[in-house]
Amino acid sequence: MKTIAIISCLLTVTGAFAYGDLHIPGWVKEDVTQLYFENRLDAKAVKSILEKLSDQKLIKNSHGIQQIYTIPGIGETDFIKISGRINEYGRTANVNLQITSPDGRTEIIKSPLLETGQYFTVYPITWKSQTGTYMVESEFAGEKKSTSFFHLTKTRLPTNDFPPWLVKSFEWLAEDKITVSEMIFSIQHLANLGLIVNDKTASPKLQVVINGEELVRRGTTHTINVRVSDGYHPIEGAKVSLTIENYGENIIREFDGFTNQNGYFIFSWEIPKSFDDLETLLAYISVSGNGSSQTHLWKFQVYCLPGTSNCNIDGN
Repeated sequence: MKTIAIISCLLTVTGAFAYGDLHIPGWVKEDVTQLYFENRLDAKAVKSILEKLSDQKLIKNSHGIQQIYTIPGIGETDFIKISGRINEYGRTANVNLQITSPDGRTEIIKSPLLETGQYFTVYPITWKSQTGTYMVESEFAGEKKSTSFFHLTKTRLPTNDFPPWLVKSFEWLAEDKITVSEMIFSIQHLANLGLIVNDKTASPKLQVVINGEELVRRGTTHTINVRVSDGYHPIEGAKVSLTIENYGENIIREFDGFTNQNGYFIFSWEIPKSFDDLETLLAYISVSGNGSSQTHLWKFQVYCLPGTSNCNIDGN
């Protein structure tokens, strides 16, 4: 009953979408019906159909136009990734990001521009954050570059690349409970909300795996391992840039290097003894190679032993 309510809502909202004289090919219903009667209409089959619909321009992958995030629980903090590209290759400077909340208040955060022309940062949200749509305006060298949006809600969203009940709606198509046009309208609406992604366009040329200690004592050596591959083979010579900051965006350490023949970049450093409490640090790890680039966030905590000099943590 819950699924029916969701689909009905989608069809109501998407009724405004118009395809004009666009011809919907017969293979859509034929493929879905055949898979249904062969008992092969599962998540994998639905993903394949979505790719074909996208290839034939029947749906557009709008993922990223407006992202939707769920506000975390009481006492918790999550991070929203804000990224983009500016045609300023080879330059290293800060991009100013002005974030306007639903009530009109604004704040500015800075994100370093990489040599590849990409920038990346994170925006923290808590259980106290406002619901509604936020606007992000990027500015570089005094010139406005782009405007994007994200939306915060208290509703729990699907964690898959498409909602689990989407397979059921394809079954309804095979059972003639909905039409092909209604199905495509619904899929386009989900794509506009960023709830489904075309696997083909989303597959990266780089696969980056990061490992390391998530809790480390001050004055000891902390190691972060970065492995870069194409999904099958390691990539040697990929450039890795690592910046460690605290929540105040103060840079603690920066380092550049390249992956070895096994695709590994290993970063080791000694945690300064200046940390006097339990503190979370952010490691921004940017990887460039194989004609692509990515930036990842790695979080870890630094602590000091109770009773030692300049340690504010109380002992047991």
